[in-house]
Amino acid sequence: MPAASSLTARFTLRSALLLVTLAGLLLPALGWLVADGLWGSAGPDAAGARSAVLLMVALQAVCVAVLLLAVLTRRFVWPLERLVSHVESLGGQRPVAALAWPAGDELQPLAEQLGSLRQRVDELQQELRSSEASLHRAAMYDGVTNLPNRALMAELFGHEAASARRHGRSLALLHIGLDRFRTFNDTLGHGAGDELLKAMGERLAGTLRDSDFLCRGVGDEFVVLLPGPEGWDRVASAAERLLRAAEQPLELAHSGHVVSLSAGIGIAMFPHDGADFEALARAATLALDRSKTLGRGLYSFYQPRLDVALRSRIDTERELAQALERDEFELFYQPVVDAATGRLIGCEALLRWQHPQHGLLAPGAFIESARQCGLMCDIDAWVLEAACTDLARWLDNSLQPGRLALNLSVQQARNPALSEILREALQRHGLSPLQLELEVTEDAFFGEPDSVPRALARWRSLGLALTIDDFGTGYTSLSQLKRLRPERVKIDCTLVRGLPTSADDCALADAMLGTARALQIEVVAEGVENAAQRQWLLERGCWQQQGHLHGQPMPALLFEAWLSGATSPAPLATPA
Repeated sequence: MPAASSLTARFTLRSALLLVTLAGLLLPALGWLVADGLWGSAGPDAAGARSAVLLMVALQAVCVAVLLLAVLTRRFVWPLERLVSHVESLGGQRPVAALAWPAGDELQPLAEQLGSLRQRVDELQQELRSSEASLHRAAMYDGVTNLPNRALMAELFGHEAASARRHGRSLALLHIGLDRFRTFNDTLGHGAGDELLKAMGERLAGTLRDSDFLCRGVGDEFVVLLPGPEGWDRVASAAERLLRAAEQPLELAHSGHVVSLSAGIGIAMFPHDGADFEALARAATLALDRSKTLGRGLYSFYQPRLDVALRSRIDTERELAQALERDEFELFYQPVVDAATGRLIGCEALLRWQHPQHGLLAPGAFIESARQCGLMCDIDAWVLEAACTDLARWLDNSLQPGRLALNLSVQQARNPALSEILREALQRHGLSPLQLELEVTEDAFFGEPDSVPRALARWRSLGLALTIDDFGTGYTSLSQLKRLRPERVKIDCTLVRGLPTSADDCALADAMLGTARALQIEVVAEGVENAAQRQWLLERGCWQQQGHLHGQPMPALLFEAWLSGATSPAPLATPA
């Protein structure tokens, strides 16, 4: 505003001076005419004189006007045009030289203001370009590893795929997933996890050729694009190099840890396994899932049957959710007997699925899908409610089914709220904890050593017994068995099946029975199907038996009818 006021004042002053100059040129002539009385005189001479004076005045006025126009043009029009051009260059972001203006000029303050504005605009444009570059890098590169991200990989794939189509070449997409990264990240912290990912990215990048592309995927995953591999054997060799590189110990300088990990790789080939990036990435992901299912440190090529398996798994997961809503699950009960007397001492609740199209399905057909889609806790809750309902009904009808064994999934066994769920179910149905026992497989506490004492303490505070199911087929060691101290263990049917003809199975069963006897743990033999197996086990003190020889799994109503004709349950202690 001060500059504008100064400019206005100077312009007003300059205009006043020009008007004064014009008046100074015209007024003498007019005064002379008046002084000589020309305006009032008559005659030819006076008229000629007046005409000459008027002509002179007119010429003077024209000269003054031309002079005034020239001054205005030079002092205001041309400078204003320069200023307008400068402003237009600012709006159009065109390069323009800095304004050079004479000192003391009326428009100098405005020129200086425009120069400052131009400088600020240049600074803002530079900041904008820098921000655009940063945003582009953030959109196309991973902030942890500084590797290209999936979006940039998709763009690179588009260019490479177009070139591959023109030249009849193939591409290989390798999906790399680290093993046990989540455990490492949770144990040592996210900072160490980020450092590990960055170091692993550098390690993998050093294994690749200059023409190969490596990007960061989701979580602990990386993606590699190999342009123009000559045959699947070259791709397999590259995958093996990557796996060996991933297995080498990584020294994390910042956190001070030395880490050894392994990885799995899924491989998909363009154009055979997918015509675009999304299809090829999906195929590579399916192949990676298969690699991790088979074990650690492996690679797998995509196969169409993986799609079939995926669709089947997705259908099964959807149908499982519907099965809970439509009450398609059913419990079967198999008796556990005293093989020496034939008396009933308990039963085991076994889950079945009455599938609308496929009929009655055993757990092996759907349990794994239920685990993968996170439905196991819901299914376990349904089993608990249904089993407690059946048991309460039998007891109300004066039937004695003995202790009822319920199988718990690994997810439910690790659920901190399980003890409260069990307590509420027992209270709701008026049952005693002594009438239930919980069966868990050997891997329920594998990898979770800290949760074992807490879980067992909560269960036993309710008076519930613990049984280790499928004993001898999983991860249980003697030290683990000593720490768990279950009330009983169940010898898996795969070991019982070879008795008494298989020397190896006999030796293993003898060892298990001796170990349990030494630790004062009861033993139940599963899968007893013939008299020879029954007798062999009885001779070695294994009198609690379960299998088709003693009774097949039965629906609740049929088991209830069977109960009404059975003898009373035997005491749970081993007979003398």
